[in-house]
Formats: sequence, C-alpha cells, structure tokens
Amino acid sequence: MNYFMGIDLGTSSTKTLIMDENGKTAGIGNASYGIQIPQISYAEQDPLEWWEAVKKSIQKALQEAGLQGRDIAGIGFSGQMHGMVALDENKQLACNAIIHLDQRSSVDLKEIRALAGDLMTEELLNQPSAGMMISSLYWLKKHQKETYDRIRYVMSPKDYISFRLCGEINTEYTDAGAALGFSVKNYHWCTELFKRLDLKEDIWPSVHKSYEIAGHVTAKAAEETGLSTSTKVICGAGDSMAALTGNGIIEKGFITCNIGTSSQLAVVVDKPIFDPQMRIQTWCHTVPKRWVVQSGTLNGGSVLSWLRNNMLKTDQSFAKLDQEAGLTPAGADGLYFLPYLAGERTPYNDPYAKGVFFGLSMMHQQGHLVRSAMEGILFNLKECLYILDEMKVDRSRLIASGGAARGVTWKQIQADVLNMPVYSTNVKEEACQGAAILAAVGVGFFKDIKEGCQAAVTMSPEVVEPIPENVKIYNEKQEIFHDLYYSVKELYPRIR
Repeated sequence: MNYFMGIDLGTSSTKTLIMDENGKTAGIGNASYGIQIPQISYAEQDPLEWWEAVKKSIQKALQEAGLQGRDIAGIGFSGQMHGMVALDENKQLACNAIIHLDQRSSVDLKEIRALAGDLMTEELLNQPSAGMMISSLYWLKKHQKETYDRIRYVMSPKDYISFRLCGEINTEYTDAGAALGFSVKNYHWCTELFKRLDLKEDIWPSVHKSYEIAGHVTAKAAEETGLSTSTKVICGAGDSMAALTGNGIIEKGFITCNIGTSSQLAVVVDKPIFDPQMRIQTWCHTVPKRWVVQSGTLNGGSVLSWLRNNMLKTDQSFAKLDQEAGLTPAGADGLYFLPYLAGERTPYNDPYAKGVFFGLSMMHQQGHLVRSAMEGILFNLKECLYILDEMKVDRSRLIASGGAARGVTWKQIQADVLNMPVYSTNVKEEACQGAAILAAVGVGFFKDIKEGCQAAVTMSPEVVEPIPENVKIYNEKQEIFHDLYYSVKELYPRIR
C-alpha cells in the first residue's frame, strides 16, 4: 500500500493527513499556535512555532495511522496565503512572518498601486492589498530598512516548512501569484514591478508546478520528524487552491463557498480573466491552464471564534452554536452584522473597516447574535457573487467547503442567501487532502490531478435546497446590509 502525506499550515493550527492509495484517510494529526499582535494593525507569527507544530502533527498522524516514516512516498503542502517569511544570508529568520491578516502596509497601498499601474491589469491581474507579500516587503523597505537590508530570501509560509523538510527554497504558481509580485497571466516573476517599487530582484524563489518535486527529506529533518530521507517533498499549493483540489473542484464552472478562518467564493475558469475594478482576485490553480476567480475575504469562521470566545465567553462547541442559530428565524429578527473584524479585502478593499452590530434590541438573545454573524459573512459573500455575475463567470454547481460545510444551519444559510443548491463532498480535511493528492501525482502514482481527484473525492448524497421564503427575506436584507456598509464607511478611518 502506498501512502501520501498532506500538511496544511493554517492561520491558527497545522494539520497533517495521511492518505492511502485509494484516497482513504489513514491518520490525522494537528497542533495549534497563536498570532502575535505587537501593535494595532500588526499580525505576525513565529515560523519556528510553525515548525514545532508541524513536527508534532506529523508524529501524531504517523502514530494514528500505525505507520513509519519510510511508509510515506511523498509529502505535499497547503498553507495560508499572501504572508511573507524572510531569511537572511545564512538562511535564518530575518524577522517574524508577516501574515495575511496584517494591515500595517495599508499606509503605503496608494503609493504601491500607483507605481504598479498598468501591471495590475497586464500581468498581476490583481491589485496589491495589505497583508500581501509585496506590500509587506515594501513596508519593511520604507519603515524598517535595517530588517529589509538583511533579507536574502523571501517565501510563502508553507514554503518555509518545505524548506525545513528538504533544505531547498522553492514555490509554485498558486502562492507565487498570491504574493502579488508574479504574473498570473504569463507565469513569471514580474521584475518590472520590482524595479518600479525599488525592491530587491534576487530574493525571489524559483517557481514550479504544484505537483513538481521540491526535494527529498533531509537527514536532519528525518531525525526531527520521524520521516525518511527516501520521501519526496512536493511543492503543494496555497490553501484555497489545495482545498479546491481536495474537493475535486478543478473543472470550469464549479464554484465553492469556503468558510474556514476567512471565507471565499471561488470559481474555476479556463482563461486568465479578471475584474477590471480589482474588487476580486484571479489566481493560478493547481491544474495547468486553469485559473481561479476568487473573492478572498478576510472574515469567516474567525468571526464566530471571536464571538464565542471574546463576547459570549462560552465553551459551547461550534456545532452547538450552529444548532442554536438554526432555532432563530432567518433574518435574526432584524439584527444585522458587518463582519469586518480584520478589515476587508473583498468586495470592499477597506483595511479600515470594522465589525458592527446594527439593530440590537432587548428581545435579542445569544442565538440572534450567532445567526446574524453567520448571515453577515454570507451577505458579504453575496456582494462578491454579484461581481462574479458582472464578469459573466459560468457557475454551474456550488460546493460547500471548510467548517461551514459541516454545519446544518451554515449550509442552509448559504443556500438561501446565495440562492443556489448546496452540494458537499465526503472530504473532511479538504486542504490536507488536496496536498496529499498533489503528493501522489508528484511521485507518479496518479498520472494527473484529475485522476487523483477521481480516486480520492466522492460526493455526499445530501443536497441543501434554498427555501423560497428565506430567499425573499435575505434579498430584502441584502440591500440593507449593502447600504449599512456605505453608511458607516466614512467613519471607519476616524476611529483608528
């Protein structure tokens, strides 16, 4: 039996999944870590903590599967996108990782975009935002020059873990594009952008396909993790594209509603199309000559975590909160929530945006707060869906993904707000599974990603249909949600 490992480096934890050659999960391990916020608008993590968590999760997965390191043929990666890990000339950390939630570079965005100019539509197919590698690097150059001067290599978060395992510095198309210094249209680093921003041109990693081999596990990494030096390390993908792959979403017209820490609507296309107003993003997919048009919002399951832990101060499980929200009527009895706790990237590129409960009254209880938060996340995604429709993107089937794919109320709200039937797969850890599929393709067990998805992904027989009465309620509330954001938009910068 052949076994393949998928490692997903998330924002709050890392998960490792071992998949057998039939696509079945043999073992899972996980370990968590925190986010450092040394100042308002900062969001950092220590990559050494990632590495310790990855080692623990690998060992737990091997133990649960009853396997040895030598049984793993290949390892693929998934990881939080956009963030930056910087190394010095000795390949030691130059600073903490600046992750995708970081907003410090918002002060420089106007300047960055002006300098990028036509490259945003001709090469990048996106506009730089706070928390993206190109913006964070530019911020360091302007505001922490001493740190910037020490940087010899930059990479995405998951690529740091790949480096720790195989000793090679590489990336692949999905994370390269998400760095916002890469031509999503033509598959190369955008050196003209580096010149315009006066950034170093020799610090960027070589770029490969998601299923290409980055190297082999080194002797040192094998000793630390329990893996074998015979195991191949495969490049992998950013978490959004890995999750799409893990759910079998690789063909044109398939759309996913993914609600994890953040949330996304993403649809597969066969041409590098983009939104001329730059409200949503276009990224490379794991499949050659496929792209993903995505609304990469900053707020998703993290909103419910904040509500549960910081406001409700309850130890109720998310499943229990989902049930409680299900007992509350659609529309939460007039309570609205703008979910912008981390600012927002899509559909409003507004780093100053904040969360707002609107319409609170004495009648509202915990279930109303939970449901309005869930609805607010979906209303924001519906605003993104309008943009996809403006672009005339084909969207034939909606597949739920992330933690929200497992909540009955979550799926019903998706169906009702987006007014589409909601399908789901039997995959529980989509990003890990996608990474494992890429590993299996990389070592040659599957001939391509399509064959890997056919072997590993099965559809659930359950389909959640929209409830017509709820669709009507949500269409009316959507207008108020839209107007509410614009009513408070000008106030946000004044409360920094």
